[in-house]
Amino acid sequence: MNIQKLLLISLAGSILCACSGSDYAKESNPSIPEPAAVTKTGKVADGYLVGATVCLDLNLNKTCDPDEPSTTSTAGGDFTITGATQEQIDGFPLLVEVTVGVIDEDTGEAITQPYTMSAPVGYEFVSPLTTMVQNEVEQGSELSDAETSLQTLLGTSLDFTQDYVAQQVNDELGSEEQEEYQRLHHIAQVTAQIIANNLAAVQVAADTAGLSLDDVIGLIVDQIIDALEIIVNEIEFVENQGGEFNPDDVVDSDEVTNASTVPTDNLEDQVAIRDAEAQAAAANLTELVSSDGINIFEGGFHGGMIDLRYATILYDLDTQTTSETRFKLVEGVFVADDSSLEDEDLILTEQGWIMGSDNFAIGDLNDDGSITLINKDLPILSETLTAEQLSISGLNIKLFLEENNGELWHKALPEAATFAEGAEAFELSFSNTNDIYTIFNWDGCEPEHMVEGMCNSVWAHTAGSEMDGPAITLDSLVSATASDGMVNKIVGPHVAWHGSRSVIVEMLANGTSNFYKIEWQAKSDSGEVVNVASLIATSSWQDTLVHGKRLFLLIMPENIQDFGDNDDQDNVLLLAEYQGAVRRGEFVESGEEFDDDEWVYNLIAKNDILNQVDLSLLNHVTPPEPDAGDFICRDGDSDWDEVNDRPKEGTTRTFAEYQALVANCRDGELVSFSTDVIANHRLKSYHSDGTIETIFVFNTDGTGSITEHDVEPPMVEDFHWNVNSSGELIIEMRNSAGTNDVRAVISLIKQDGDHYSIKGFVEDIAWSPMDASVGEVWSDKLKLFSL
Repeated sequence: MNIQKLLLISLAGSILCACSGSDYAKESNPSIPEPAAVTKTGKVADGYLVGATVCLDLNLNKTCDPDEPSTTSTAGGDFTITGATQEQIDGFPLLVEVTVGVIDEDTGEAITQPYTMSAPVGYEFVSPLTTMVQNEVEQGSELSDAETSLQTLLGTSLDFTQDYVAQQVNDELGSEEQEEYQRLHHIAQVTAQIIANNLAAVQVAADTAGLSLDDVIGLIVDQIIDALEIIVNEIEFVENQGGEFNPDDVVDSDEVTNASTVPTDNLEDQVAIRDAEAQAAAANLTELVSSDGINIFEGGFHGGMIDLRYATILYDLDTQTTSETRFKLVEGVFVADDSSLEDEDLILTEQGWIMGSDNFAIGDLNDDGSITLINKDLPILSETLTAEQLSISGLNIKLFLEENNGELWHKALPEAATFAEGAEAFELSFSNTNDIYTIFNWDGCEPEHMVEGMCNSVWAHTAGSEMDGPAITLDSLVSATASDGMVNKIVGPHVAWHGSRSVIVEMLANGTSNFYKIEWQAKSDSGEVVNVASLIATSSWQDTLVHGKRLFLLIMPENIQDFGDNDDQDNVLLLAEYQGAVRRGEFVESGEEFDDDEWVYNLIAKNDILNQVDLSLLNHVTPPEPDAGDFICRDGDSDWDEVNDRPKEGTTRTFAEYQALVANCRDGELVSFSTDVIANHRLKSYHSDGTIETIFVFNTDGTGSITEHDVEPPMVEDFHWNVNSSGELIIEMRNSAGTNDVRAVISLIKQDGDHYSIKGFVEDIAWSPMDASVGEVWSDKLKLFSL
């Protein structure tokens, strides 16, 4: 329980007992009046909720207790709490218990899984979004910081105290603002379901561990906040499909489920870490770096090999010098690491573009406990380093590293190891002391992809060109007027990618930026595959001169930053002419604070980690499957209707359309299946977390089976198979009459070793006439194994 909670409970006690604790004291002080009763009104919603219990949570236990001021919500989500004092209203958050039978006016149906929501002191609107704000407040954030942090995660500037249900139909607002409130409504609908699903899933484990509802709700909301980027991306994807928004389409997606589900096997350790995080305080890094040193752990895979490293940075107060010792894992032993970073980016200085440097040293130990880092080669890169300090004594080492230090170090730690007394961790934040303009620099691309000697180039559709290609001048990226949205009319650079989809930005001379998603679709009449553009965001850009160099600075909307393969995209994209072509980079404003979730440790914690490491635990650790975004061609794929168990209306294809999509995905490559390769083998598909999704078994006699692992127990169905003269894999599920209930055509798109990118066309007698006119198109990545 954090300090703020203790203080609030203490305040509740003083209010409820009126300080004296006896009737005699009251009678002896007749001049002290009883606190006047006041009312508190507001609304509750994911959609408006009717019949929910609303109270002031005086003991902060996430339960509306009998002695707490409470009421029941009515039509439109309205509530009025009576009998509360002004001190209670001003001192305690709102809590809403959504129980089975409460009516959600979004659907008109009764809630079937209970959940709990809350809102900070002063709020009159309670929703899943306000629940996230209150969660951050309970973890020690100031209210304004909590609101700003959540607004950033959701990519909005709207006020969470506002009723998004009413505002999305408020005619006094512009259409864009109404649409933004509608998006928040969709986020609330989805996150309400996730809270309910998690509560149901963890209840037994939580009861066994003796955890309070307060702890459980905190873990669930933390998990949702961590998964917000994935949740919001999936919501936007579903919205872009058109039709009525269905939260189930988001909640049931594998990506959202994997990211938002609370693990149930170590709840007590999770709560212990969460409680410790609530006690985090500003750190004195100057003391740390001049005593124990800053101890860093990094891990991952490099070239398909395990890569574990650690380092210590020390500052000598007497000589005012910085020393750094680094170690890396080589053939099972940690050895000194003298390597330096490669592929440094280009930094704009008064002397022009200069290669960056990682030659940092501690410049100043500041009175506020922060550290100034000086770059010896390029002083313009100087940074200020601050941190939050966390006592981690007694916490599970493996779980803490899993949550805070990447994908690998925790795998080398035993399950039960804990940090010793005095162990501390520090979460770092950085802010640059100067405006930094950067051109990205990397190598390793194929020679044919290099433009004037650099891998970094800007692919664009330029004025007067018939085909996309590398941009040579900045002026070629600008349009005098907006296009009509036709793909061949949009001039500008491609700025984001997801497989075969991309985003191109139309940069108008007036400073407006229109972001169009470009994807392939098959025409329903001819089956021809064409590029289609849809406007998905707008922002602004500027043409500026810095140190004599012309730059385009483009504000990147949140949904573009998070599009597909661009998860690390920065807020401002920089475009500049360099070495005969346009290059891309970033602009970071002076004083902008950023963190990379980087944690460092004191000497006790460092020794705990190193002393507990068991490298044998890494013997069976393999690199994660590569991102399939570029490997799988999802052009023209159907969307699935989970409720009706069939493809969504308007997303089915004819077989002719499917063939056109396959040809387009192959891009001229001649690839096909063969009977020799498939017979006596299995094809497996995997979820993003590495768990098996589906297994196809192909026997030599033309029989086989498919096992779906998404249900419990796994479901097995038999089929017959063959490879036709076109090299397509045919799978048929027959009924007792010998006719087909299900028929699938699977086409090979590309192959990389044992990995196959495939596209399929499925007809099911339950929703298709089985005449090649109505089928589901889907794409996947499969891996081949021998039986």
